[in-house]
Amino acid sequence: MDVGDDMSLLPSTLEVSYDEPAFNLSELVQPSPLGAPRRFQIILVIRNDDLAEYRIDLGPASDFTAPEFRIPGGIVDESTGRGEILHTVGELKDIAIEMRERGMPTLPKRDIWQEFYDQQEEQEKSAIGYTIFGPGGSTVRG
Repeated sequence: MDVGDDMSLLPSTLEVSYDEPAFNLSELVQPSPLGAPRRFQIILVIRNDDLAEYRIDLGPASDFTAPEFRIPGGIVDESTGRGEILHTVGELKDIAIEMRERGMPTLPKRDIWQEFYDQQEEQEKSAIGYTIFGPGGSTVRG
């Protein structure tokens, strides 16, 4: 399969099998000629050693709380442009359901400035061998 070609216009397919190789699954919000934006699940499958696009209308975008996402089902060797498929349509659909239901994991907010100042303070204390003793234990630097 050569995936180095222009993928702006892909042939479409009307059905997929759960055990067929899939290169990618995306859930995206896109405009609709019917009015309000809708959420689509787009799966790129391998057909005749080429990519084909399968699209499912999941409904109004307002019905979804999970953000848009993309799940890779394969990898591309940049030097040759050849791809290797690692997942099937069924595997990617199972992952998508889980991501939609559980949502994307969120990382705690970090205060990088405070972390910077804490690191500076720790380096200064370590440079002079500052030591703390107390009921909770001790910190010996140096």
